[in-house]
Amino acid sequence: MQSALSFIFVLGVLVVVHEFGHFIVARMLGIRAEKFSIGFGPVIFAKKLGETEFCISLLPLGGFVKLAGESPEEAKGAAWEFQSKPLLSRVAVVLAGPLMNAFLAYVLFFFVFLSGQPTMTSRIGKVLPDMPAAKAGLIENDKILSVNGVAVKTWEEVLKEVRLDRETVTLNIERGAGTLDVRVTPVKRETRDIFGRPARNAFLGIAPANEMIQIKTPFWNAWGLAAEKLWNLTAMIFLSLWLMITGALPFKDSMTGPIGIFFMTQQAAQMGWATLLYFMASLSVSLFVLNLLPIPVLDGGHLLFMLIEKAKGSPLREAVRERMTQGGMVVLLGLMGFVILQDVSRFSILENIMKLFRSS
Repeated sequence: MQSALSFIFVLGVLVVVHEFGHFIVARMLGIRAEKFSIGFGPVIFAKKLGETEFCISLLPLGGFVKLAGESPEEAKGAAWEFQSKPLLSRVAVVLAGPLMNAFLAYVLFFFVFLSGQPTMTSRIGKVLPDMPAAKAGLIENDKILSVNGVAVKTWEEVLKEVRLDRETVTLNIERGAGTLDVRVTPVKRETRDIFGRPARNAFLGIAPANEMIQIKTPFWNAWGLAAEKLWNLTAMIFLSLWLMITGALPFKDSMTGPIGIFFMTQQAAQMGWATLLYFMASLSVSLFVLNLLPIPVLDGGHLLFMLIEKAKGSPLREAVRERMTQGGMVVLLGLMGFVILQDVSRFSILENIMKLFRSS
């Protein structure tokens, strides 16, 4: 039950923020919003406030804002209609949704960095047999204080120093009440980075303990760190998409759907509110980027139509728009079906259901 509530909370916040971006900018520009829906399908709750009907629908996997005169065929030329506004105003309304997701991510990252980001310490939780660390005498529960004279507190800092291309690594270790220096000769292995590209890294043969600390960032530094995180994550997602398009990154290993998001939300919630907010921020960045893709049905598709309109001096014919929109829907549904099947396999959904039936 808690997992489902966490999933609905995360998805609900992301959808509300996205649609509110479209809604508030449209209202600021004098465009009437006829409907503001959270979710799709049968309406569970509806209330009309002013000109807008606010709804909560059964399927919480998205939402929409219905603007007056949104498509050329239904526009009547009234001043409050979407199609009656200048091109830049319409672009602003469409961009507002994704940009609100980016802004939400920025704010969440800021609060996580300010209040304390949960981070693994430099304590060793496991020493792999027959690896350099074991041969050098490292044992479980040793805490790494420095690597080659550089002080470290987190596991990320340990990895950063160890993976520099050095022949030997000197670790200052806290063991019990004392400290000692241990010299380790790493092994070099050919691996792949997060984008599937070949990489050569140094390995000691150690794994972190489950010990966590809260790394707090000063107020002004947290703003800059949040902006840096937003920028880097956005660039990484764009790069991942490009590598998938070119075939350099396997598509099946790089995407997840509602099932995967559900399980990741569950894991994040179990690790505490800070981890859940960090995960929500990362997911919000993904929505920001994906909604900018030039696929009809997505915000990027609407921007594509406007770009074509600007280039040719008139809107696309409705028949052409409809065919492109249908094509975009087919692509999205096919993509969704594929990632759901991948999630079913990845998280062993069918196997777990069969076990449940057998046990009952």
